[in-house]
Amino acid sequence: MNIAAIHTFIYSLWAVPTFLVPQTVRISPSISQYEVHSLPKISLPLSWAGRLPVPETPPGNSLFFWLFEAEDPTYDENLIIWFNGGPGCSSLIGLTTGNGPISFDGNSTRLLQNPHSWTKLGHVLYVDQPAGTGYSTASNPYPVLDNDHVASDFYKWLRSFFTLFPHLHSKRVHMIGESWAGIYIPYFASAIVQGQDSFPINLQSITIGDGTIGNAAAMSTVTIGSFMRSQQDILHIPNEIMSIFTEAEETCGFDQVLEAANQYPPKGKIRIPGNPENRNYKRHQDLEVRNIVDGTCNIEPTTPDMVKASILDSTCYGPCATFATAFDYLGAMSASGAGKPCYDVYDTQNDCDTVEPLDLLASYFSRTDVQVALNLLPATAGEDSDRRKASTPHPPVNFAPCNSTILTTLLSGPSPVAPAYSLLPDLVTTYNISLHIYSGENDFLLNHFGTELSLQNMTWNAAQGFSQKPHRPFYSDDAAPAHACGQDNATERRDLEAGVWGSERGVSYHLFWGAGHSVFGKKPREMFSYMRDVVVHQ
Repeated sequence: MNIAAIHTFIYSLWAVPTFLVPQTVRISPSISQYEVHSLPKISLPLSWAGRLPVPETPPGNSLFFWLFEAEDPTYDENLIIWFNGGPGCSSLIGLTTGNGPISFDGNSTRLLQNPHSWTKLGHVLYVDQPAGTGYSTASNPYPVLDNDHVASDFYKWLRSFFTLFPHLHSKRVHMIGESWAGIYIPYFASAIVQGQDSFPINLQSITIGDGTIGNAAAMSTVTIGSFMRSQQDILHIPNEIMSIFTEAEETCGFDQVLEAANQYPPKGKIRIPGNPENRNYKRHQDLEVRNIVDGTCNIEPTTPDMVKASILDSTCYGPCATFATAFDYLGAMSASGAGKPCYDVYDTQNDCDTVEPLDLLASYFSRTDVQVALNLLPATAGEDSDRRKASTPHPPVNFAPCNSTILTTLLSGPSPVAPAYSLLPDLVTTYNISLHIYSGENDFLLNHFGTELSLQNMTWNAAQGFSQKPHRPFYSDDAAPAHACGQDNATERRDLEAGVWGSERGVSYHLFWGAGHSVFGKKPREMFSYMRDVVVHQ
């Protein structure tokens, strides 16, 4: 996602081994057309890929999928469905940056096998959705105008997918995703449980990483000061600037919200301001023309007085604009050379040498030979045995990892209700769906303090929030330790400590040290343990 897309997201926020195949599986002949025979210069587990139409929608709407068969028969009963967010970002981002069987080799499009692939823990399905995302196609005019359409289309598509792949229909389904998938997944899960009578799906768990589960104020505005204090040295924030944010918290009443959120168990519902920054996408479009052009809107505050004015009396964002001001300030300081070089809202520890994976995806998945291998273009007759060399009269798709039109369209429409208010509690309490939430400590865009506040203000299974602050250590090789380690190996285990966690009444929360917005990208080994010990654990 480029900087323009980040701005849009912010102001609309409420974001060659041997592969084992179970011998008991009988594959329907009808899916042979989707089998992936090979990719250029890389071996893969057995997989299928292609486009399936979205039922009951205009012609031209289809979703691209890539399904990998489980490598280990021990985990044959699991079907993991991965979603990237955006909205409008391809799930191939997750596949190639840490959770799939292939990864890019540094800053090149050469592929390597990923030793921490989730295909070792079950069948894994990657879907580009909604229509028009990644390799998926959309009718004209664009058909998906709000989140209700997104959820309805995906549910209809999923039913069609299980009809095509009936051997997966009875599997234990685990939906997992990051960022705006914090919206997608709860709404998809709700559609699934409501449709159980007509089309049963064995949904066992939903997992959301650095996701949009709460409203904008909780996820960003109220908590950004806490995040900045925790990251002050990393972000090169002077004390005099930090004191402005502390003062603003007191002026805006955020300090009382933070104090209430730090009570375990909470002492009642926490009153969170509804929209202190007036963060509305349509309004943001207007201010770009009205304020920035005539110079009355300062988006580059660099001094304490400018920062204070931007927070409390901004012509750009409205009152108490802590998050927008922090974003603008850090960007301005980075550009001037006075702040952290190459400041990254997705991971504050990233630097100027950090590889940008979206450029690699755009280059690799725009190739004709790759699209032939993934059944998106026909192979020339006689060349099926070596599809990498296929030439085709059909032009390849210009693959875009994130579709800015979809992002603009969905974020301009009606805002979906934050899942923490009703959907997540209902899924856990009424339907007994396990809920797993995780965060990376270095994610600025959706900081972990906001996630923790949203969880403390959520009621499930007859109680509000966690009764104890998640504080137990977990480890790179054990994401759900049953007991504290003994004194003998305490030092050794401390070296392997991956973060802290807690679990109560069907909900777990993990905070990963040293990770940003995409935890598996920085911590693939730790996320593999998390998937094994927490998500698919029986």
